[in-house]
Amino acid sequence: MEKTRENSMNEQLSDTSRHQQVSWILLLGLLFLRIPLIAILKYFRVELDWIDAIVRIGTYSLTVFMIWWEIDHLAEFHIDTFVIMIVILFGPIQTLIWSYWKLTRLLVFPNIPSLIIWLISIVFAFALWRDRSRVPQLKPASLKWFFIGTLVGLVASSVLSFPFSFQILSEQVSYGGSVKAVLVDILADIPLDFVNQIGYAAVIEEPLFRGFLWGHLKKLDWHEKWIWLFQAGLFTLGHFYYINTDPILFWMIIPVNALVFGWLAWRSRTLASSMAAHGIINSTGYSFAYLVALFRLG
Repeated sequence: MEKTRENSMNEQLSDTSRHQQVSWILLLGLLFLRIPLIAILKYFRVELDWIDAIVRIGTYSLTVFMIWWEIDHLAEFHIDTFVIMIVILFGPIQTLIWSYWKLTRLLVFPNIPSLIIWLISIVFAFALWRDRSRVPQLKPASLKWFFIGTLVGLVASSVLSFPFSFQILSEQVSYGGSVKAVLVDILADIPLDFVNQIGYAAVIEEPLFRGFLWGHLKKLDWHEKWIWLFQAGLFTLGHFYYINTDPILFWMIIPVNALVFGWLAWRSRTLASSMAAHGIINSTGYSFAYLVALFRLG
């Protein structure tokens, strides 16, 4: 009897070890796609749309697969049902927004790469529905933190708009028309771009940096203070292609934003907050900085 119990425990430990090994492989795959591959291509200004589409599809598919792989441990990675809904919905919706904007990109709906994104999302949603007993219940607190993250993001974007405005050259600022007209145009674009930025940036980067990376480092007994700083540094490194063209963005704006995203995920224990902040900062950051530059240089 004791031998049977011992064998059962050994099998469980072996299964746990294999699970962790696969999880680390998936995490390293996501990190490779996001940092060495994307960052290097952008640094050398390799603008090949098909490469971007392949990387996008690969990153999205790895993200949803990793969520499914860790379905019984999602809380350890700040992922809940509301976050899963964001991943499922906003990733594909972003391709529709690009179509509405009439962008000439492969990921614009209904090009084949965009349909692959939709297929991944639908298959993932169906797989979760079939295994819905393992999916955590939807918590109202996640929606609350989504709104809090949006507000925190607006505050951060407003505060950082002044230093960011020095990245905008005087020749980039148009002085034609009234400031009110410029303000109306900018504000009108924010809601749709907010959704776009969640689908384009937050869905890919938040589960990676503030979710899976955070959770795995915590399992290695890292103190969360150091995880918070490390993820910010790694996130900044993943944007090193801005180091020459937009130094203020690289050395100041991105690190501060990463700390804000990390603090929100840490404080709320849900990526819903950091996803919202990520989306609103990306959709308002340049616009707010442009307005400040308009007043500062005008």
